[in-house]
Amino acid sequence: MKIPTTLPITAEQSRASRFQLGLTQANVIEESNLPGHKLKNFETGRFVPDMPFLEGLRDYYTLKGIDFTETVTATNQATDQDQAGQQKTPAHGGAMVRPVSRMCFYVSDQVEPAAVDQILERMDGNDDRIATILQSPLKGGFLSTYDEETEAKQRELFGAMAENYLLFRILQGRNIVSALPAGVEPTTHADLLATFFATSPIAIVGSPPPAAKAMPAETVGANNSEGGEE
Repeated sequence: MKIPTTLPITAEQSRASRFQLGLTQANVIEESNLPGHKLKNFETGRFVPDMPFLEGLRDYYTLKGIDFTETVTATNQATDQDQAGQQKTPAHGGAMVRPVSRMCFYVSDQVEPAAVDQILERMDGNDDRIATILQSPLKGGFLSTYDEETEAKQRELFGAMAENYLLFRILQGRNIVSALPAGVEPTTHADLLATFFATSPIAIVGSPPPAAKAMPAETVGANNSEGGEE
């Protein structure tokens, strides 16, 4: 995934604009009608969204009165400093953007942009559900330590966590589960995991298309022949 050297808006600028306007991420998402998962992942540095999203986010803040004309991007500022061989005084408003060195990962080119959006949105939804379950109280059962509702939530919790890990690996270009053929019973933990993941609404993202099976030569010959014996 190629990232332009200059973006319409940076994550630092987005956070600074929100703080200046006194807005939460939820406020921006509701008022701008932009995808919530993209804003959250962009501001946390997980990934750089598509250009239409970034332009729409900048336009939203501009309509709110934020002036981006005097800000500079971290990329341009760093380039100016390197060329001069010394530290320059940042332009007015440049403090909104600071270069940050951090660990990151690249999304595999094998994952289509639309699939990236689907995966991140699903992971974001799982994060919200995980946070809700973690805060829910445990309930005891009549004849067991925990009641059925508590055990069901625990299974859902670990299921959401497992799915997020699988989706994260898919983003990196490594799908660690393979769909079981129809009618085949699980025999390993990998099979059981694949069976669980198959229930995900975006399991198709992690499932490579089935390879076409080569037909035996005898079959091909029989199909191509005319007037064969019955």
